[in-house]
Amino acid sequence: MGPVPRKPILIALALVLGAVLMFGALHRFARSMIYPGSPVPFPRAEDLALRLPAARLIDYRSSDGIALRGALVPAADPAAPVAVYFHGNAESAAQNLPFAADLAGRGISVFLAEYRGFGGLAGTPTEDGLYADGEAAVEAVLATGVRPERLVLIGRSLGSGVATELALRKPSALLVLISAYTSMVEMGRGLAGPAASLAVPDRYDNLGKIARVRCPVVILHGDRDEVIPVAMGRALAAAAPGITYVEVAGASHNDFPGLEELVVREVGKRRGAS
Repeated sequence: MGPVPRKPILIALALVLGAVLMFGALHRFARSMIYPGSPVPFPRAEDLALRLPAARLIDYRSSDGIALRGALVPAADPAAPVAVYFHGNAESAAQNLPFAADLAGRGISVFLAEYRGFGGLAGTPTEDGLYADGEAAVEAVLATGVRPERLVLIGRSLGSGVATELALRKPSALLVLISAYTSMVEMGRGLAGPAASLAVPDRYDNLGKIARVRCPVVILHGDRDEVIPVAMGRALAAAAPGITYVEVAGASHNDFPGLEELVVREVGKRRGAS
């Protein structure tokens, strides 16, 4: 057998390199859509104390060394449930301080967890990176003396994927998903069609995981959600028996009237049953 001609080899290498570059560009574009982020950081400790005297900043690190910062906004009752809140993709944790203060005033302590690349933190967000950040946040809360039976995981929009993964990794009393998607790949089909499975590098497969979550699950979804279709919330709710599904008439993705009351009600149900 004679030598293989160089031209076909070069053509094949060029095609492979082109494919690698193409998918690299697609992955970068997909991540720019998944993680638009917000640079708004937490206020300085002294400024936070003026706004919320009982709140405090907590510094911690992810397992891969990323420096992280969260804010604990406590309820008056030291035995209150503690919710670790994972926010959406176009905001920072600091922008949820009013939400946390509202829940704290209604009897639920809240830890606002931040992600790498958001809120002025270093690092580049990826699926594995956000899971590591979320796990570090839960460990930081547990390190304050909170027991798993008081721990509530809340994930909104992008954060629903982080919260669902953490519910598989860490014992907790309740998982609350707000405006949750079935998977990021399914979200990407609107732009990439059948190519979404190749173009979207970060899966966040909530639908594939939800049936394995062992704590009670509550899903809250607005019927006018223009970003994450309400059909995704319904599909998640149907994926496993026992999931509590609350569909809110008139609520959209960013305008969700009565959300705080719903969260307090659902957390209160489980607390009363424990």
